[in-house]
Amino acid sequence: MCNRYATYGETNALHGALKSLELDWADETPLRPADIYPDKDAQIVRQIGDELALVEARWGFPEIKKGAGVITNIRNLASPWWQRVNRPYLLEPEYRCLVPFNRFAEPPRSPTWFSMSKPAFFAGIWRPFQGERLMAVSGKARRQRVLNDWHLFSFLTCEANAEVRPVHPKAMPVILTDPADLRDWLAGGSDSLHRLQRPLPDYSLQVN
Repeated sequence: MCNRYATYGETNALHGALKSLELDWADETPLRPADIYPDKDAQIVRQIGDELALVEARWGFPEIKKGAGVITNIRNLASPWWQRVNRPYLLEPEYRCLVPFNRFAEPPRSPTWFSMSKPAFFAGIWRPFQGERLMAVSGKARRQRVLNDWHLFSFLTCEANAEVRPVHPKAMPVILTDPADLRDWLAGGSDSLHRLQRPLPDYSLQVN
């Protein structure tokens, strides 16, 4: 679910929201307008040293088996895939990230769009990965599988709220707007992982 989202490039609003976290933020990188699908590059906010920075990453954790597709969202935290294979990335603060967005779509094509009137972030996880991913190659009409060192991200989902449920009953992204929740998420640990895996209050989203 949530296999498409968009950013408008509202850099000032993004920087203002991040400065409210009372964390060091010295990055002047602009947030670019983008329509984002799985296995595409996007911008995320993560800690680098003592500062937050807006950096590039590829959307989707490695597929569980070849041909299954990349994993764009994290729902069942008790599954062996997360508890055994990806546990460090779930719990350690250095792998927590914020995924800025302005709106997300259900379904990806012929969609209903859900947006917010203030800066918001998906609760994200990033990880390094060495392996093959699809990317554009000069002289080739289709993207090719290329071996590389990647930074990948995914984000948490939860039960749907009142706006999303009629369109997608199963789930919606975990969306963070409150500075206290953003700080809590970036701090890592299992407490925030489970406490923040909850839907937005009903009627917080605009539907169009």
